[in-house]
Amino acid sequence: MMNKKGFQITEVPSLVVVLLVISIVLGVGATILTQIQGTQTSGTLAYNITGEGLDSQEDFSQWQGTWVVIVAAAVVIGIVGKYLFF
Repeated sequence: MMNKKGFQITEVPSLVVVLLVISIVLGVGATILTQIQGTQTSGTLAYNITGEGLDSQEDFSQWQGTWVVIVAAAVVIGIVGKYLFF
């Protein structure tokens, strides 16, 4: 992503696409797990495993806002640094 001169503004769309793909995968995965868990008997091992999967996806998806802020900050720092420091 970085070259000797810092971030390029043309790299921003690819970062956005990566974040979008991660969001879609998390959403589809949660939908699938919810549908699978709905077909299982409550209290069984399979039901508990899909419940753990849903909990894990919820925890993982809560970090999306942080990822967006980090990526945006890295792009801004890279572009500003290109013109001020390098």
